[in-house]
Amino acid sequence: MKVLQDILYAITNSLLIPIIICLLLLGVWTLMLLGGFLREALDRVKVRKHLDSLVAAARSGPQSIHESLHQVDHSASGILSRWLKFVGQELDNPQVLNHGLAQLESDAADSVARLTFITRVSPMVGLMGTLIPLGPALSGLANGNLQMLAGGLIVAFTATVVGLLISAVAYGIGLARRSWYARDLCDLEFVIKQLERDNAREPEFSAKEVFHEN
Repeated sequence: MKVLQDILYAITNSLLIPIIICLLLLGVWTLMLLGGFLREALDRVKVRKHLDSLVAAARSGPQSIHESLHQVDHSASGILSRWLKFVGQELDNPQVLNHGLAQLESDAADSVARLTFITRVSPMVGLMGTLIPLGPALSGLANGNLQMLAGGLIVAFTATVVGLLISAVAYGIGLARRSWYARDLCDLEFVIKQLERDNAREPEFSAKEVFHEN
């Protein structure tokens, strides 16, 4: 039994450095995503302005949609820019329009999935970084080594805080992006249906819900 305990102790202690490195990498990744999120937030005003004008044009008639698309083609940004780049000049082709929308949905789902991964994994990594140093810390307490005890507790509490902070930031970004993408895709779907109606064709694609609470 003593041998098994020593093996488990050695394995857990050997995981401490990889766990700390993993936590740091998650933090760097989250900072990069936060930078992209802030840049995207600054562009939201322009994106919503273009999409609102497209929706208003769609209510007026298909011809107004074409005129509005030509106006925003060179100044669009965000999700609308990616859709226009994919569609190109094939605004009369329902398959291309719907494929472009499906591609945007896939990209948006991938973006939210990455944030969900960070939200769920970072607390787990932080918890592992909390529990692993407690073994040496308790051992130091038993031997009267207060310096070892203090060092282990500092690492443990820091890992917990960092893991929870990373998770909170990723969760907030994910909530905002779910709301943004759901609204933008809904507006684009409405515009596409109006363009399909102009071509006297039945819509072949309906945007499905890809953003659900994880």
